[in-house]
Amino acid sequence: MDLQGINEFIDNKYEEGLKLLEQLVNIDSPSGNKECVDEVGKVICNYFDQYGIDYQVVQNENYGDFIIATIKKDKPGKILLLGHRDTVFPVGTAKQRPFKIEGGRAYGPGVADMKSGIVSSILASLALKELGEEMSDIEILITSDEEIGSPSSRKIIEERAKSAIAVFNLEPGRPDGSIVTARRGSAHLAFHIQGRAAHSGVNIEQGVSAIEELGHKIIALQELTDLDKGITVNLGVVQGGVNTNVVAPEASGKVHIGFWTINDFNNVLKKIKTIFETSYIHGTISKLEGDISFLPMEKHDGVQKLYQIVQQAASSLDLIIPEQHTKGASDAGFPSSLGIPTICGMGPVGGNWHSENEYIELDTFLPRTKLLAHSMILASRQL
Repeated sequence: MDLQGINEFIDNKYEEGLKLLEQLVNIDSPSGNKECVDEVGKVICNYFDQYGIDYQVVQNENYGDFIIATIKKDKPGKILLLGHRDTVFPVGTAKQRPFKIEGGRAYGPGVADMKSGIVSSILASLALKELGEEMSDIEILITSDEEIGSPSSRKIIEERAKSAIAVFNLEPGRPDGSIVTARRGSAHLAFHIQGRAAHSGVNIEQGVSAIEELGHKIIALQELTDLDKGITVNLGVVQGGVNTNVVAPEASGKVHIGFWTINDFNNVLKKIKTIFETSYIHGTISKLEGDISFLPMEKHDGVQKLYQIVQQAASSLDLIIPEQHTKGASDAGFPSSLGIPTICGMGPVGGNWHSENEYIELDTFLPRTKLLAHSMILASRQL
């Protein structure tokens, strides 16, 4: 493969890539604001138009539309690149602290998580399109609701991934330069407890306290966390009752579960269901609902094989790219759970995600883009 040609092409796109990144960062795109997320999508599609990259926009009723770009090549199979353009920041953030470069870093809302990864995927794919490398098709899928658990994106990710020979998710590289070969899964549950109201001064004995019931359940839920196994159960939101002199007729809340394997999730969910099926206070009725948001990215043989391919690509660029297992969940869990070779954290190196100090290391922008391009070619030939 023409490594020198690929590297030179990407080098020559540095300023253009930064300009595109600046445009994306300076448009607010909170997950729940379809109009804003779609505005970012328009900038991306305009760039595709500029270089004759075929794409389709798939309508999405409640969140931003999906964008699927395709570069047809000459070998069987396809390489899928994943990216999300939504962020956790509210409208007005980009105006308050727009894209800036300072001290070798670029800052701005979503600059690392993960608008720089989107730009990197586009430039790497463009290099392989323009230089005519012999390889599998390239598909770029850009989604819109990852930061809230990909409620609408999971289906299309799984649909597009099932025919892929490899998937690269362009979440940011870890601060030490690592890529990610395993991630925990994430689940969100909601519950409601029904009791019976009564005047707490006059006839407290006639009441059934939903809050008292919740107290028993909280203690039982806390016992399910197993840090050695990486299983966490967090009761993050609770509410209930109507007044201090009223026996609480109801209580509700939300629970988050983190886990490394599907088996661990199934086991802990069974225990949680038992807790909510049990009435510690006679007369209470509990309802539990919810399920997995992000599947775990387990390091199976396909992931290991793709990691070895990335290591080959890194060697050709004189890069050292370690691997990391990270507790945070991502879209990478969906394709990896289908058995597809998947690597996450392929984007430029960054840190302080979801904060006002979010950044990328500018000196990793080009090397990580080249790493992606080289890895795609090798994956096309070895998988």
